[in-house]
Amino acid sequence: MKKAFGNLLRIMVLATILSLAGLVMSGAVMAWPCKVSHDGTVTDKVSGLMWQQETAGPMNWDAAMNYAAGLNLGGKTGWRLPTKEELVGLYLSPCKVRMSVGDCYWSSTLHAPDTSYAWIVNFSIGLGSTNVKPRRYFVRAVRPGQ
Repeated sequence: MKKAFGNLLRIMVLATILSLAGLVMSGAVMAWPCKVSHDGTVTDKVSGLMWQQETAGPMNWDAAMNYAAGLNLGGKTGWRLPTKEELVGLYLSPCKVRMSVGDCYWSSTLHAPDTSYAWIVNFSIGLGSTNVKPRRYFVRAVRPGQ
């Protein structure tokens, strides 16, 4: 029994070493999908989106839309409020750990039946919901990463 366990352990160690060697050779271990710049931006290389690194707000939805559209960050313009899908993508992205994070963020996505509501994404749990536009939530602007 002791010999069989020793052989199994050696096989597991060898399999782990070979797996790690394959990852290093493929570049998967060394490839970090986020580019953190010193200009207040984080670029997600997978989605191709550039995100504002710091949280703004809280503010109502109209103020959030205006804030994002008027933002000049990292010498770049063309910022906007993200869609709810983009915010969920950021929640799932490893880039999120490189940013300050609040609880709920406004998206630009309106609630279809009643446009006095807009979608928010709760970064504590990663779920979206709708709320009235006068409510105050955090803002994180986004733009194409080029």
